[in-house]
Amino acid sequence: MTIDINVKETTKEFLDDIDEIIEDTMIQMFFLQPKDTAALEKAKADAQEYSAIFYAAPLSLKDSVDVNCVGFSIKESEELQDQPSLDKPLFIEESDLNDRMLAQLIARGDKGFVLNATHAHEDLENFFVAIGPANVGEFDPEVLSSLSMDKIVLQSSYPDHDFEEIFSTVKTLSDALLRPEQSIIARATKHTLNLSGFKKNG
Repeated sequence: MTIDINVKETTKEFLDDIDEIIEDTMIQMFFLQPKDTAALEKAKADAQEYSAIFYAAPLSLKDSVDVNCVGFSIKESEELQDQPSLDKPLFIEESDLNDRMLAQLIARGDKGFVLNATHAHEDLENFFVAIGPANVGEFDPEVLSSLSMDKIVLQSSYPDHDFEEIFSTVKTLSDALLRPEQSIIARATKHTLNLSGFKKNG
C-alpha cells in the first residue's frame, strides 16, 4: 500500500472515482490538508464518508477535530507558543520554515512532516520530508542521491498533480538512491503509519 500525505483538497472526480483510484494505484490512504474552518468541515465530512480519507487540521482549530485527524498543520512559530507536547505529528510547508521555527521544533522535540521539501532537513531529526512530483526535481542531485530512505514520505499535491505521478517520483528516487522502488514505497508507508498513529497490518 501507499499513503499520500498531501492532498490539497478533494474534487468531485476524486470522490466519484476513489475506489477505482485505490484499486489502480494502491494508494489506500489520503491525508487532506485543510487550511481554514470551511475546508476543515469539508475534510471531516469527506473522512466520515470515505474510510481512506484522513486530514491534518490547522493547530488553531485543534478543538474542532474528530477521530479522523492524523495531525496538525502550522504556518508560524507563534502557534506553538505555550503549546504542550502534541500527541499528533505536525505538517509544515517547507516555505513556512524559518530559523526561529526550526529552533523551536528542535527544542520541543516535535515530530512531523515537511511538505513540499527541497532539502533533507537533517537537523529536524524527528521529521520526514514529503516528496512528490511538485518538488522531487527541486532537490540538488547530490542531496537526493544521499537522502536516507528513513527520511522519505510520499505526496501528490493533488489536484495540482495526479495520484499516478507519485510513482514517477518513486522511480526518480529509485534511480537516485539505487534502491528498489517497492522498498522506497514500503519504507515511506511504514514511517507514515507509525508517525500518524496507525499500526500496519500484515
